[in-house]
Amino acid sequence: MSSGRGRRFSPVKFGIFFVLILLLGLVCWTILRKTAEEPAEFLAPVITIRPRRGRIEKTISLSGQVETGRLLTLVSRVSGTLLSLDAEPGMPVTKDQVVAQVDSAPYDLTYLQARTAFLTAQSTWQRISALYASKAVTRQRYEEARTAYESSKAQYELAQLNRDYTLIRSPLDGVVLIRHSTQGGLVNAGTPLLTLGDLEDLRIRASVPELHYHFFAEHWEDIPVRLRVPALGDEEFLPAPLSLAPYVSPETRSFLVEYTIPGAADRGLRPGMFVKVLFVLESREGVYYLPVRALGSQNRLWYVDEVRRAQYREYIPDFFNEDFFRIPEEWGSDEFILEGQHFITPGQRLTILRETLTDPPEGGGVSGP
Repeated sequence: MSSGRGRRFSPVKFGIFFVLILLLGLVCWTILRKTAEEPAEFLAPVITIRPRRGRIEKTISLSGQVETGRLLTLVSRVSGTLLSLDAEPGMPVTKDQVVAQVDSAPYDLTYLQARTAFLTAQSTWQRISALYASKAVTRQRYEEARTAYESSKAQYELAQLNRDYTLIRSPLDGVVLIRHSTQGGLVNAGTPLLTLGDLEDLRIRASVPELHYHFFAEHWEDIPVRLRVPALGDEEFLPAPLSLAPYVSPETRSFLVEYTIPGAADRGLRPGMFVKVLFVLESREGVYYLPVRALGSQNRLWYVDEVRRAQYREYIPDFFNEDFFRIPEEWGSDEFILEGQHFITPGQRLTILRETLTDPPEGGGVSGP
């Protein structure tokens, strides 16, 4: 019978056991090493901005077209052949200047006939009046003579008026804007001939939403207004207040304000031009401001602290327009997050992709609906 003491030690089994122990130790070491390592911190990419110091305005932006305070269309008051039409668009005219003439020959003849009848009736009435004063004729004969005289006088004055109407005169100092008829053509009473306008009395009318009526009723003469004309390269004009409508239109829910534009014709402004009208309701000078999109959700204004980490302040702007809002004076040197603030947490380290400045329109933080 053999004994266990006689068993021989197997090197192969020992080798396998050693390899298993080594692999187990390596796995444990790897797990422990990964646990001990700190995870890599994510650096959030953001775009930052520095506040701009200047003016921020609350405005209303509307559109309109240039008009002239005196705009009228000359029409013929009599029928006939248009002998002359001495006016072209752009030509200046003066008050009482003859700008057109209708053939007056028929009206001259009618005038002569009426004048002859009038002079005859006048002589008869004067003679009958003298006889009636001496009671040489009856009252009926006197009334008949007076009636004939008054009727002939009316016919004479009408004939004289129609003859005068053959000469069409300008009722104002202005400029010919439109020529409607052609020399040599037939015209009737009421046929348009020319449209005249006064370029020295250019105006703009704007329809303002009724929401602002109370404010305009109290301040409209003091509200700064700027006009910009795209056709003139956005040249700016400063109008003067003229009138405020005393009612609100129920159809458009708006009211009209009217302004004159002094000296505008010399700078190329003309009736009919499209203009942009900017009403400055309120403004603040010398303040720091940021774009509205820098303000995150829940009124959080995110900024970069001294160690380049994200932080925020809860802030409700006290003065703003559609594009910009004012910030406190003490925040003027801070660096704020313009883009990327919706995906970061307080204290998170940042990667600043680009730093920019506000880029407001000319004149400061100007905006309007």
